[in-house]
Amino acid sequence: MKAACPGEPVARRGGDNGEAMVIWCLLLALMILPLASTSVDLWHAIAVQRQLQAAAEDAALAGSSGLDVEAYRSRGCISLAPSSAVALADENLADQQGLGPLSASRVAVTPGGWQISVWLEEQVHLTLLSLLEGGRSLAVSATAVSGPRGSVSGSGCPGDVAP
Repeated sequence: MKAACPGEPVARRGGDNGEAMVIWCLLLALMILPLASTSVDLWHAIAVQRQLQAAAEDAALAGSSGLDVEAYRSRGCISLAPSSAVALADENLADQQGLGPLSASRVAVTPGGWQISVWLEEQVHLTLLSLLEGGRSLAVSATAVSGPRGSVSGSGCPGDVAP
């Protein structure tokens, strides 16, 4: 048997595990890709939901300042004027920077004017998961409720009890 010189290839005996390791790494990458795409798309949906929640809370808070001045002056009741409260909430939503195109929104004042609720929905387009889901999108929504606050309680207001 001849001794191997430096720089000369050494013949190996038995099987070579290099090709098996490359195949194993490629299969592992293919298995991890759906998990990675799921996490990217879900984190994007979570970020959109947080943005929608902040926007809904801001709009509800703005709408809760639309007080019914006549009811306060005549009976001492602190309640919302539905048209004014909805207009203030809608104006706040329109003025918010970075809020994407909404799929749907609903602003409503409860009977008696004690609370205003804001509901927003946006369709989040999937990136990597769209290959598996056929281009469908994910609906993300947020809801916020607010009401007027003041030093006068609901006593004296006909038929209404403050929440």
